[in-house]
Amino acid sequence: MQIPDYYQILEVERDATARQIKSAYRKLAKRYHPDKNPERTAFAEKMFREVCNAYNTLRDRKQKSDYDRTLQTIERQQKSREIYLDRLSRLNQTYAKLELLLQALLHHNYETGVSMYEQLQHHSQEIGKELRIDDFLSYEESRDCEFLIAEAYQKLGFSNGNQSSVLDRYRKIEQAMLMYESLLFAETRRPCFRHFIREVKDRLKFIYLYHFSVEGYDQTHPIPLTKIRELKLSKRETAWIYKKIAEFYVEIDRFPEARTVLRMAFELQPRLTGAKKICQTLNMGY
Repeated sequence: MQIPDYYQILEVERDATARQIKSAYRKLAKRYHPDKNPERTAFAEKMFREVCNAYNTLRDRKQKSDYDRTLQTIERQQKSREIYLDRLSRLNQTYAKLELLLQALLHHNYETGVSMYEQLQHHSQEIGKELRIDDFLSYEESRDCEFLIAEAYQKLGFSNGNQSSVLDRYRKIEQAMLMYESLLFAETRRPCFRHFIREVKDRLKFIYLYHFSVEGYDQTHPIPLTKIRELKLSKRETAWIYKKIAEFYVEIDRFPEARTVLRMAFELQPRLTGAKKICQTLNMGY
């Protein structure tokens, strides 16, 4: 897979600030504007379009984060291309399928990627082995691959257009949760994922809250509060999560649990905002 190097197009370093990126864009936009290049209109239009595409991606924090992650993954693949070529003569069909799986996920073909991953798992179980991505990819690439697979499960689990059954969507969400948790655990043993850990924690936080928000679901697939504590978020953020959980308990008339969790929130954040209504509902002082 090849993608344009937007930093190279804008002639800035990878660690350029937002101001530097904007300044570079303005300079290049003036240089390549078709009106200023009447004798080279086709070339100018092409360069102007590339400059605009680069700037539109790098100026948006979320798009820039996604782009950086994809770019770094691709560059790691390119750097180890010679190693790949040597391995391809020796590795079995599983490796080739993992390559296709990774390409599908990088192109956001989530259903295809998940289907291929589950086929590989099923095949491994048939021959009495556990599918270990680390046996075929480097450690860093394996973690990237697991992150993309977890993302695919999460996207499919929460997709409104997904025609799967409710239980199948729950299964996908649960699988995403387990893989994100595995990534956090792996990071404690061998750090390689530093700048994406916050994103992994945010996704786990979202999934944990989802479990509490679905009536009855937390009873059959419990998400203990210890998991939330293990995310090691700030006191303020953890208190906010506890308040949300208390609100979910109120919605299903589980008031004792709501009071317990809300007290935990106030212990962490005595001046917890937005808690007046739930305190009135639970007859608790605010």
